[in-house]
Amino acid sequence: MHEWNLREPTRQSVLGVLVYLLRNLRGLISLFVALLLIGAAQPVIWIIIGVALLPGIVIVSIIAYWQYRNFTFHMEEDDLIIHQGIFFKERTVISADRIQSIRIAQNLLQRLLGLVALKVDTAGSGGAELVIPALERPKAVSLKELLYSKKEAALAEGSAEEGSESEGTGTEAQGAPQDGATVRPKAPARILVKLGLGDLLLVGLTENHLRTGFVALAVMFGYVSQYQEFIERYFSDYFDEYANELANAGIAFALGALIVYAVLSVALSLIRTFLRFFNLRAALHSDAVEIETGLLKRESDRIPLRKVQFVEWKTNPLRRLVGFESARLHPSNSVGDVSKQERIEIPALRRAQSGMLAEGLFPAYVPPRQGLKADPAAYVRISCIVSSFLIVPALFVLYSWLQWQAAFILLLYLPIAFLAWMYGRRVRLHFDRSHILLRKGWIFPSRMVLPLHKLQCVSIISNIFLERRSLCHLSMHTAAGSRTVRYMKRDQVSELYNYLIYCIETSDKDWM
Repeated sequence: MHEWNLREPTRQSVLGVLVYLLRNLRGLISLFVALLLIGAAQPVIWIIIGVALLPGIVIVSIIAYWQYRNFTFHMEEDDLIIHQGIFFKERTVISADRIQSIRIAQNLLQRLLGLVALKVDTAGSGGAELVIPALERPKAVSLKELLYSKKEAALAEGSAEEGSESEGTGTEAQGAPQDGATVRPKAPARILVKLGLGDLLLVGLTENHLRTGFVALAVMFGYVSQYQEFIERYFSDYFDEYANELANAGIAFALGALIVYAVLSVALSLIRTFLRFFNLRAALHSDAVEIETGLLKRESDRIPLRKVQFVEWKTNPLRRLVGFESARLHPSNSVGDVSKQERIEIPALRRAQSGMLAEGLFPAYVPPRQGLKADPAAYVRISCIVSSFLIVPALFVLYSWLQWQAAFILLLYLPIAFLAWMYGRRVRLHFDRSHILLRKGWIFPSRMVLPLHKLQCVSIISNIFLERRSLCHLSMHTAAGSRTVRYMKRDQVSELYNYLIYCIETSDKDWM
C-alpha cells in the first residue's frame, strides 16, 4: 500500500497542468469553431482568430498552471477538504459518512500521462460532487480505500451508538485508520466476468442495431439543423445538382440507402461496444460490486451492495443464440449521475454468471414461484388503438391513389395484435416473503429481481377504462426508480398490495 501523508495540504501530480490545459484548450477551440460557423465568409473573422490564437493559448496555459497550483486536498479527522479556484476561492468539505461511491476514471490523455481522476459522489448530489483529475493510480487507490475505511468506521460507530449490532461491527468500530495508514485486508474478490476481444465482438454484433441507427440519424439531423445556414451557403449548389438524379434513381437509391444504413448501424454498434466495454472486468466483493471498463475513457465503479435496489437482465434473439444476456444494476439515486444515467451495465453474462451475480447481491434469493399474470387482451386493445393513429391516416392517404385496394393496410392489425398478445402472455409478477421477480417480453425478454425490503412505496393505478374491465396497474417505487406492471386483475392486485405493505412494514432490514 502506498504510504501517503494527507494531514498536510497536498497537490496533484505536476502533470495535472497538462490535464487542465487540455480542458481549457477544448473550450478555446469550441469558441473559434463557433466564430467560424457564424462568419466564415467574412475576412474579419479570420483576422480575429489569427490575432487571438497565440495570446489565447498563452492565457489558457497560465490559467491551467494556476488551476493546478491552487488545487490542494487533505484529511482532517473524517473529512476530506478541497481548496481550489483562481479568482474565486472555494473550500469543499466532505464527511466520510456522506460518501456514497468513489470512482476512478481515466481518459485517453490521463492514460498517456499515467494519471487517473478520482470522483466522489455524496448523499443528495446530482452528480460527482468532487473530482480530483490528476492523481497517480497508487495514490488514487490509497485515497479511495482510506475514504471507504473511514466511512465504514463512521457507520459502525453510528450503529454502536444506536445500540444495534451487525456482523463485523466490533472490528470496524475500533476506529478509522490514521491518514496514510494501510487498510486492513479483505476477503479476495470473485471475478464475475472478464470480456475479451471475442466477447466484445459478439456483444457488438448482437446489439440492437435498429436503435443504434435511429440514434445516429437523430444526432446527424440535430447537427444538420444546427448548422443549416452554413451548409446551405457552401453546399446548396451540390444538392441542387444531384437531387434530381437521386430522385430518378428511385428504388435503387432506396435499397442502397437501406444497405448503407444497415452497415453503418452495425459499425456504430461495434464502435460503441468497444469504447464502452473494452477489457471490462466485473468482480464481486463481500460488500460491493466493482466494474472496470472503457477504452478511451476508462472508469472504475464501486457500488456498495446495500445501495443496489434492483437488478434487470435483458436479452434479444441474437444474444440468446450465443448464450449471452446483459445485466443492469440500479443503485439508489443518491449515488449520483451513475445511477441516473444507468451506466452500471454488464453486457455479456452466461446463465451461471447471472446466477453468481444474483447470489452475490441477494444472498437469500430463490426464484419465487407464486405469481400473477397480466391480461393479454388488454395489451392487444391498447396496441391496436395506438397503431390506429398511424394506420387510419395512412389509409385515407392511400385511398386517394389505390381506391379500395388501400384497405389492405388494415391487415397490419393482425401482426400488431399477435405481437401484443404474445407480449402480454409473458408478463408475470412472481413474489414471496423476501423478493419480487418480474418477467416481461417475448422477442426481447427481460426479468427483474427486487428485494421486498427495498420497496419504499407501492401504488395501484386505475382509470374509468380499466375499472370497466376490472383491471389496474401496480407501480413499485424504490430509491433507484419505479417499475410498473400493467393490466393486472384488480382483485388479485389488491391482495398483493396488502401483502407487500405488510412485508415492508414488518421487515427489519434497511433499504440502504
